[in-house]
Amino acid sequence: MKTRNADVAVVGAGIIGLFCAWFLARRGLGVVVLERKTPGAGSSLRNGGGVRSQWGTATNIQLSVLSEPFWDEFEDRFGVDVALRRIGYLFLARTTDALAELSRQVALQRDFGVPSEILSASDIGTRWPSLDGFDVTGASFCASDGFLNQHRVVHALTVAAEAAGATIESGADVVAMDVAAGRITAVHTTAGTVATELVVNCAGAWAPRVAEQVGISLPIRSRRVSLLVARPAHPLPVGLPWLIDSGEVHLRPDVEGRVQVGGFLGNDETIDPAAFDHDADGWWIHAVLGQVSRRLRIQIERSSVIESWAGLYPSTPDQHPIIDRTDAGMVIVGGFAGAGLMHAPAAGLLATELIVDGGVNSIDPDPLRLERLSRPIATAERTGF
Repeated sequence: MKTRNADVAVVGAGIIGLFCAWFLARRGLGVVVLERKTPGAGSSLRNGGGVRSQWGTATNIQLSVLSEPFWDEFEDRFGVDVALRRIGYLFLARTTDALAELSRQVALQRDFGVPSEILSASDIGTRWPSLDGFDVTGASFCASDGFLNQHRVVHALTVAAEAAGATIESGADVVAMDVAAGRITAVHTTAGTVATELVVNCAGAWAPRVAEQVGISLPIRSRRVSLLVARPAHPLPVGLPWLIDSGEVHLRPDVEGRVQVGGFLGNDETIDPAAFDHDADGWWIHAVLGQVSRRLRIQIERSSVIESWAGLYPSTPDQHPIIDRTDAGMVIVGGFAGAGLMHAPAAGLLATELIVDGGVNSIDPDPLRLERLSRPIATAERTGF
């Protein structure tokens, strides 16, 4: 087994780990990325590709604002067109209370420069005639929200991180860490050993197991989320936004006349990532298509489903990520609750500030610290779907 030295070992070559590696390598650190399978093999390629700024807390809004320039300029920075389509997210409110909450969120979003807005039921029907007559009180909308091709993102970041000087080792599953005087000194993997005093834990759903190796307990649970791609019975009107209905079901146009559909349907299930079935359940497919028909008035036959799959949302109790450095020399970057793709640029930037500059500077670090989760939850994100 080979042994190498590194300034930093990044565990996990998902989109967050790759952004961390790219930022750190560009700051002159010797970086080794340890990936148990291949880049993006976890949930980085099992999400809906969404990029949005409509969040309910200042922390998540700021993470989107920090990430936005990297998505907007991705092709210029990395030389790859990630097919970013800004179709807008339309969060539908069925009750006056729900609309009041969306109004609060929009006011907060606008404080940080997000161009979101509140629409009445009549506004919705005017902008999108196919949605006229929906049983809603209104909605929030941000035209700059959209989706991209995460497969292209993973490929581009893999190339960019290596070009910046990082080494990516696929098939390197972390099995143990050496600790001396309370600090990490080496990481042992199935492919060899890395001598280092700094580990960036970007292992997603496996982050708690990596942290356990140095006696750190992470309050991150893996929530199962399912998606499918299908052809609707009738083509969607041109210009239809991503529809999010009360957190129960959501649908967006995809390429070539297809649609992508998802939703928890009230079944917020915690999963062991080691025993995870990547196929969507048959009952879920049947139920979510029924909800799309009843709530969004879009007909999709079961036989029209092209593909379906399941991924994981590694989530903290307040649905905010952890970006923090521990005394053992492990930097935790995880628990993004389904926002890992869209907030990955900010995650890499903030982790690099923490490591190179000695502290997070771009936003208030307190809501990102691990210790916050040992206290009663003050603010939690409620807009996930």
